[in-house]
Amino acid sequence: MGIKEKISRASELYKQREFDLLSVLLEQILKKNSNLFDALHLKALMQHQLGELDESINIFNRLIKKTPYRASLFNNLGNVFVDKKEFKSAENSYHKALQIKKNYCEALINLANTQKRLSKHIDAEKNFQKAIQSNPIEAKYLLDFSIFLTEQGRFHDALNLQLKILEMDSKQSEVYFQIFSNFMFLHQYEDALEFADIGLMSHRLDDFQLCELLIGKAILFWLFDNDIEGMQAILLSEKIHTIESKNLNLKNHRIFHHYLKQLFIYRQSNQFSYTAEIQPSIYFISESNGFAPNGMTVKYQNKKNTVKSLFITGTKIFHLIGDYNQYKSSLKVVFSGLPKSSTIILGFGEIDCRVNEGIFNYSLKHGKDPLLVVDFMLEKYFNMLKEENKNRHTFIIYGVPSPHPQAILSLDVNKKNEFKLLIAYFNSKLKKLCKTNSMPFLDVYKLTDDNGVSNLKYHIDVHHVKPNTVSELFELQK
Repeated sequence: MGIKEKISRASELYKQREFDLLSVLLEQILKKNSNLFDALHLKALMQHQLGELDESINIFNRLIKKTPYRASLFNNLGNVFVDKKEFKSAENSYHKALQIKKNYCEALINLANTQKRLSKHIDAEKNFQKAIQSNPIEAKYLLDFSIFLTEQGRFHDALNLQLKILEMDSKQSEVYFQIFSNFMFLHQYEDALEFADIGLMSHRLDDFQLCELLIGKAILFWLFDNDIEGMQAILLSEKIHTIESKNLNLKNHRIFHHYLKQLFIYRQSNQFSYTAEIQPSIYFISESNGFAPNGMTVKYQNKKNTVKSLFITGTKIFHLIGDYNQYKSSLKVVFSGLPKSSTIILGFGEIDCRVNEGIFNYSLKHGKDPLLVVDFMLEKYFNMLKEENKNRHTFIIYGVPSPHPQAILSLDVNKKNEFKLLIAYFNSKLKKLCKTNSMPFLDVYKLTDDNGVSNLKYHIDVHHVKPNTVSELFELQK
C-alpha cells in the first residue's frame, strides 16, 4: 500500500471513528515521514476527538508554523480551544481563519457560537447572519442561529426560523424539541403538546430525542392533570435510563423521568388532596420544584385555592437578574398573561443552590465569599420582581429545601459545612427580604431541615420534595 492509499485509508478510519486502527496506521506513516502534513493533521484531529487536547494543540501549532495560510488549521485549532473552554483563544483562532478566508462559513458559525459563550451577543448575531448569507441552505447554521435567538428570549423569531428549517430539511430532527421548548417558554402548552406529537410521528428521532419529547409530553400531562396519558408517556420513555447519548441533557432528563413517575404515583394514591371543585387559583411559577403541588388544594387567607403550576425549565435566580434571556423573557410572558392581581408563588433558587452549579461552584471557582454573592443576587432579584410586576400581582416566596444527604456526599467535611451554611444563609436572606417587602415566605428549609441536611420526611428524590409539602407550609402560615 503506497503513501496515498495509506492516507486515504487513514481518512476513512477517522470518519468511522476507528481510532485504535487509525493510531497504528498513523504511527506507521509518520515513522517514515514525521513531517507529512496529512498524517499530522489527521493525528491532531484524532487526538482532539480522544480528548487529548494539549497534544492536539501542539500538533496544530506545529502545522500552522509551517503552513500559516491554511484557514482550516486555525478553524480546527479553535474547536480544540472550545473543548478546553478557552473561549478567548478559540475566538482568536477563528478570527485568524477568517483573515485568510473571508467567507469561511464553518469558521463564521464557530466564531458566532463562541462569541455567544463570551456574551458578545451583538458580534455573535452578526456572524450568524454572515454565515447564513454565505450559505443560506445549510440547515445546521439556521438551527444554531435559532437556538441563539431562543437564548436571547426572542421566541417568535426562533420559531419562525425553526419552522423554515423543517421545510428545508426534515432530517434536522433536533429542531422538533427546539420548537417544543420555545412553545414551553411562551407557556403555549397546547401548541407544545401538538408539536411533540408531530415530532413523534415524524419517525426521524433517535432514541434520546424520542425520550426527550415523551418526557416533555409527560410534563404537560402532569400540568393538565391527565394521569393516564402521562403515565403512558413515562412508560414509553423508560429507556432514557439505559440509552447512551453525548447530549448534556441526558442526566437531567433521567432525573425528570424518575421525578414525574413518582408524582403520578403520588397523585393516584392521594386523590383526597386534590379536588374537582372550581376554586381560585394560586399560580406556582418555578423550575421543576414547582411541579409537585400542581392541582392540590391549599388554604390561603381562610379560602381554598387550587395550585396551578407554570414551568420555566432550568431557571436560576442568576438568570433572572441579568440581561434578557429565555428565562427572564419567559417569566415576563407569565406575569403579563395572568389575570391582574393574581396570587403567585415564586419558587426559584433551588438550582442556584446545588453543589455542582450555581452559587457554591461559582464562589469556589472565583474565590468569592458565597454569602456576599447571596446578598447581591437576592437583593437584585427582589428589585427585579418589583420592576416587572406591572399587573400588581401578590408574590409569595418559596424557599430552598435543606439539601438531601446524597447531594453532598462528594464534599469533604469542610466543604459540607460551608455548603450547609450557604443554604441556611440563602433561606434566612430570603426570609429577611420577604419581611422587608411585605411578602409571605414559605419556609421549606425550616420544615425539611435536620442539622443542615434533609430530615428525609419530605424529599421525593435527591432534588425535589413531595406534593403535600406546599399545602403543609400554607397550614403553617395561619
